[in-house]
Amino acid sequence: MSPRKKLSLNTGLLAGFSALYAVVLKILPGIPAYGFLGVKIQIAVVMAPIYGFILGEILGPAAILLGTLLAMLLIPSKYTVFSFFTILCAPLGALATALTLDRRTLWRLPKWIYSILIYLTLLSAWMVTDVGRATILYTAPYFTIMTLIFLKGAFLDKINFRRKLLSITPSLVIGAAAGIFADHFLGSLEGIIVFRYLLEAVDPETLATFYLAAIPLVLVERGLMILTAFIILINLYLVIGRSSYVKIKLE
Repeated sequence: MSPRKKLSLNTGLLAGFSALYAVVLKILPGIPAYGFLGVKIQIAVVMAPIYGFILGEILGPAAILLGTLLAMLLIPSKYTVFSFFTILCAPLGALATALTLDRRTLWRLPKWIYSILIYLTLLSAWMVTDVGRATILYTAPYFTIMTLIFLKGAFLDKINFRRKLLSITPSLVIGAAAGIFADHFLGSLEGIIVFRYLLEAVDPETLATFYLAAIPLVLVERGLMILTAFIILINLYLVIGRSSYVKIKLE
C-alpha cells in the first residue's frame, strides 16, 4: 500500500471510529463512582480494548480521545469538571491492550514490556501519594495484571499450539484485562490527585477508606467489563483477526 493510500485509510479509520465512540458515549449511561458524588464511570470504556485490538497503539487511543472530546462538545451536560481530568483513561486502556496483544517489537523490545511499564509508572505515582501508601491492598489487581502480561509475553506467546484458539483465547482475556484495569488505575489515581490535593475536599483517611471499601465493587464491575470486552474481541478475531486492516500482530 502506498504512503498516500495508507494515510487516507488511517485518516478514514480515525474519523469513523472517533465518531462511533462519541455515539457510544452518548447512548450508554455512566455508573456512579462509589464515594464520589457526581462522578460517573463510563460503560463505554469496554470499547477501549476493542479499539486497541483493531487500530493499534496509535490510532486506537487517538480515536478514543477524539471521540471523547467530540462527545464533551456535543453533550456537555453529561460531563463534570472531573471528566476532563480523566479524559486520558480510556485512551490509555486502548494503548495497554494494543501493546499487550501485539507480538512485535518496539525499539528492540517486545511491546508487552511497555504495557508493564505503563502499570509500573502508575504504581510509582500511586505510591508517592499518602492515600496510595495507605491503600496498598487496592493495587493487588494491578499486580495481578502485570503478572499475567508477563506470563503471556514470556511464555504463552512462545508456545506453538496446534489450535490457535488455545493461545488466542487467554491472550485476548489478558489483553482485555490490561486495557480495562489500566483505565481504572489512572482514573483512581486522578481521583486522589483531584479530591485530595487539588480540591482538598476529602481528608486522606476518609479517601483511603472509600478506596478500600470499593475493592469488591471494583472487581465485579471490572470483571464484567473484561468479560464483555473479551466476548467482542474473540468474535472480532474470528471474523477479521487475520485481516491486514487489523493494526496489531496477534499471531
